[in-house]
Amino acid sequence: MTAEPNPFPTVDKLAAECGTEWPRFREAAQRTFQIQQIFKDAIEAAAPRGRILDTDSSLVLFGSFARHEMVPDSDCDWTLLINGVVNNRHATDAGLIHRALKKAADNGKGLKPPSAGGAFGNLCFSHDLVHKIGGGADSNENLTRRILMLLESRAVSLSPADSAVEVWRAVVRSILERYFEEDVHFSNEKKVPRFLLNDLTRYWRTICVDYAAKHREQDGAKWAIRNAKLRLSRKLLYAAGLAFCFRCQLRPPVGETEQDSQSNEPFITAAMEFAATPPLEVLAAFIDDFVEGKNRLPASAAIFGAYDEWLDLLADSEKRKRLEYLGHESAHGDEIFQQVRTIGGKFSKGLKLLFFDRDHDDDKISNLSLENVGF
Repeated sequence: MTAEPNPFPTVDKLAAECGTEWPRFREAAQRTFQIQQIFKDAIEAAAPRGRILDTDSSLVLFGSFARHEMVPDSDCDWTLLINGVVNNRHATDAGLIHRALKKAADNGKGLKPPSAGGAFGNLCFSHDLVHKIGGGADSNENLTRRILMLLESRAVSLSPADSAVEVWRAVVRSILERYFEEDVHFSNEKKVPRFLLNDLTRYWRTICVDYAAKHREQDGAKWAIRNAKLRLSRKLLYAAGLAFCFRCQLRPPVGETEQDSQSNEPFITAAMEFAATPPLEVLAAFIDDFVEGKNRLPASAAIFGAYDEWLDLLADSEKRKRLEYLGHESAHGDEIFQQVRTIGGKFSKGLKLLFFDRDHDDDKISNLSLENVGF
């Protein structure tokens, strides 16, 4: 059996520069590949024929499953993405995936289905993702699915004959074409893609507001684990999106031909690569390419060291379970939650070093941060 590719090569490079190791990234990536294979085997065993998906369908992973950050008890978040005409087979295939996952979970295979009633474990159609950007028709659910399609999704092929990856790429590209081709100011100036950045910021602000709404709706249930994820994994997504948008101005991609260079095509191609890269690696590559001097190692150590600690904490089943049942009233006196606050504070400090700490007035990253957004 061939070894799976390392999804975090630049993270490893920065660890070596810092004279340390962050072993939880490697462990989480290995577990992700193992769970992915179990997931695929379960679906294939349940399929009544050799190929389960139509050519217009894609099994897309989200969450820690997509980010290569799986630890024990991580959800297997998935969606059946449809890029074609609606037919009854789509619901049938989604139901087969759902039942296969549940059966594997019931049989102790280490799989955990998505949360009931959430955004995952069901069908998603490309029309709304592409054509309902902004305005009254763009619901929170649609915004979440669209932005997560760019920040933390990846397609899984169930057989060599399916078109899962091609369907995912086609939908992601269509979304990106909306952001780049319809941003008039970007087309003229080729700077930070404001249309995309504003939607990334809208998503970040939306989940912050929804966090408060869920606290009220669910009477405080799972408050601590949602708070912890907001401090770390959710903030990571926003930081990675911000890094890509800044990269567009700091180092604009160049097309293969002069005609390409005069269009938005190089930026769309670069954005496709961004969407296919785990956010931890996106952030590490941004530091590697653009951060030099006194902030490089402290920012790296704080960001990735803290996230390594976060994965270590999540991998402890007792600690995770405590966070899942810990309410707001008792959280601030709880040792485990205080550990989360310390880790989250270190992570935020690293992001501030990366995006805001200024040595001089012409610091490019700091100035872009001040012009465009704030943590």
